[in-house]
Amino acid sequence: MKVVLIVALALVAVAAGRPSDVIDVEQDHMEHEQEGDPGRAVEGEYSWVAPDGNEYHVKYVADHNGYRVVDDNVVPEFRDAKPTGEAEEADE
Repeated sequence: MKVVLIVALALVAVAAGRPSDVIDVEQDHMEHEQEGDPGRAVEGEYSWVAPDGNEYHVKYVADHNGYRVVDDNVVPEFRDAKPTGEAEEADE
């Protein structure tokens, strides 16, 4: 009997330690999943298909440091762009 109780308590502890699904929505044109402890720390991702047919996604973390995008393909990256001020120096 004690062994069964110990095993049951261990399973409850493991289940409580796992991140819980906060949001899990899936529709034809969009999807949003989020896990964690609401109000403390969550991580998730959402994606959608735009009217032009392109699919976009955003992965994020929200915790005591705020909301942070970890990965996305929504905003294009401009790696070749010069920092402000360099273009003016080249013209002189």
